Amino acid sequence: MSEPQAVSSSQSYSIAQLRSLVKSGRLRVPQFQRSFRWEKQDVLNLVDSVLRGYPIGSLLLWKREAEAEHLRIGALDIEAGSLPDALWVVDGQQRITSLVNVMDPEGAHDPRFSLGYSLEEQKVVPVRDSGASLIVPLPDLFDLGRALAWLRDNPDGTEYASHIQDVTGRLADVSVPATIMEDADEAVLREVFDRINNRGKKLNAAEIFDAIHGGPSDGLTTAGIAVHVDERTHFGVLADKVVVQALLVRRHTDITRDVHGEFSPSRRAVSDFPNESQEEAYLETERSLVDAALFLQQCGIPHMTFLPFRFQLLVLARFFAFFPHAQDRNLELLRRWFWRTSVGADDLGINGSQTDLRDMAACLVPGQESESVQRLLNAAALSDLPKAPDLRVFRATRSDSKVILAAMWNLEPVDPDSGASITVETLAAQLEGETTPRGVVSDLVPASALPDGASVAANKVISTRDRRDLFSLLDGESDLASLLLNEQILHDLQENRYNDAIEARTELLRSYLDNFIKARAAYGHEDTPPLGDYIADEDWQESEAS
Repeated sequence: MSEPQAVSSSQSYSIAQLRSLVKSGRLRVPQFQRSFRWEKQDVLNLVDSVLRGYPIGSLLLWKREAEAEHLRIGALDIEAGSLPDALWVVDGQQRITSLVNVMDPEGAHDPRFSLGYSLEEQKVVPVRDSGASLIVPLPDLFDLGRALAWLRDNPDGTEYASHIQDVTGRLADVSVPATIMEDADEAVLREVFDRINNRGKKLNAAEIFDAIHGGPSDGLTTAGIAVHVDERTHFGVLADKVVVQALLVRRHTDITRDVHGEFSPSRRAVSDFPNESQEEAYLETERSLVDAALFLQQCGIPHMTFLPFRFQLLVLARFFAFFPHAQDRNLELLRRWFWRTSVGADDLGINGSQTDLRDMAACLVPGQESESVQRLLNAAALSDLPKAPDLRVFRATRSDSKVILAAMWNLEPVDPDSGASITVETLAAQLEGETTPRGVVSDLVPASALPDGASVAANKVISTRDRRDLFSLLDGESDLASLLLNEQILHDLQENRYNDAIEARTELLRSYLDNFIKARAAYGHEDTPPLGDYIADEDWQESEAS
C-alpha cells in the first residue's frame, strides 16, 4: 500500500506580508489550534531574535477553504469573508500572532505586544515597563514613514536617525520561510502534528484531538462544545480536557488510549459507536454532556464546581449517550448511585482516579439500560449508612466539602437583598471562570476570630455577597432557614458571640446533613429495576414456553 502523500510548496513572507494576510482574513488560525499562550517575554525574545538575524523557524500552512467568520488573532479583530484557498496555520501560530501584533498599532495596545526599541540600550524593551524616553514603539519601526514621524516628535532621538533607519531596514528585510500543504489527508496531517508537537510548548490532548478530528465549525471543537453546554445549562464551561474525555469514554471505557486514529477502521471495530462520523461524535458528545449536566442539576449539583468527582460527569455522559430516554425508575436509581459515590467515597475506596472512571464506565453497556444501572449500584454498594463529613475540615476543592455545599444549596439559599432564592443563572455568573465554588462561599465569622477547634464547615454559607454585605442585609424578616440560620444564631453573630453562634450552627448543620445524606443515598432501600422489566421478562418467558 502506498504511503499517503501531500502536495507542498515553499514560500517566504515578510512580516508586513504576514500582517496583510492576517488583516485580510486570508491567514486563519483554526479552532483546533490553541489560544495564544506566549507571555510578554516570549514575544520580546522573538523580536530580539529577528533583529539579531537569528533563525525563527519556518511556518507550516494548510491551503483549504474557509467560511466567513469573525477572527481574533492576538489583540486584532478581523471580519474575514469566505475563501476557497485560505491558509490555515498548522505550525507557527504563536510566532505569527506575535509578529503581526507587535507591528500593528492596534495590537500594540495589548500589554503582551506593547514593545519598543531602546535607542540608548539598542535592544527590544517593554514600552510600559520602562521610564526611558528614547524608546521607539515597534509599530513605528516597521514603517519608515512612521519612524520619521517619531523622530519629528522626539528631536532628542535625531542623533540616532541612522540607527533607526538600519533597524527599520532589518525588520523590513526579514523573510519567514513557509511550507504550504495542499491535498493533505488526515494521515499526513496526523503525522505532521505528531512531529511538530515534539518541540515548543506542546499542544495538550484536547488540542491534538481537535487538530486531527475537528472541523471548521465553531461547534465541532472541544472548546465549542464546552461553551454550548454552558449556554444550555449554566453548569459552567468545562475544560477542553474534560470534553475530550467525555467523547472518548462514550465510545470506549479506556480514556487513556491514544487519540490518534480514533475514527480509523481498527478503532471503530472496538467502539460502542462504530458507525458514527466524526461530526456525529462531536455533536452527540455535546448532547450527552448537556443531558448529564441537567441530570446533575436535578440531583442538586448546580454547577460543575460543586461536583464531588469529575468521573461522575463522564460516567453520566456515557449513560446518556446510550440511553437518552431512560426510564424514570432508572433515573431515580442513578441519582442514588451518584449520591452513594459522593458520600460513601471513603467506604468505596473512590478517589476520582481514572481507575474509578474505567470501572464505572464499564458497567454501562449499550442496549442494557436497567442492567447497566444495576451494575453501577452494585459497584457503589455501601457496607453501612454513610456518615456526614468531618465538619472541622473544609476546603472548596475537597469532595466531602462539596457534598456539604450541595446540601446547603438544597435549602435554596436566598439573597437577603431581594428575598428571592439564588438562581442557577446567578450562581453561574458569580462562578464564571472559576474552578472551585469559593466565589459563592462566605464566612459567618472572620477566619481570624473562629474559635480553636471549631467547625470550619459550620462557618460557611452559600452567598453571592461577602460577609459584610450579607450581615448588613440579614434581619429577622429574612428567610434564615434557607441559610441554615435562625434568629438566635443571627443575634449571636451580630453581638460577636462567635463561639455560641458556631456551636449552634454546628448542631444545625450536623443534624441537617445526617437527614440529607440518608435521604439522598437511600441506604437500605430496595434498588429494584423498573416494574416494566419484570413484565417484559414474563411475557418473553411465556412466548418461549408456547
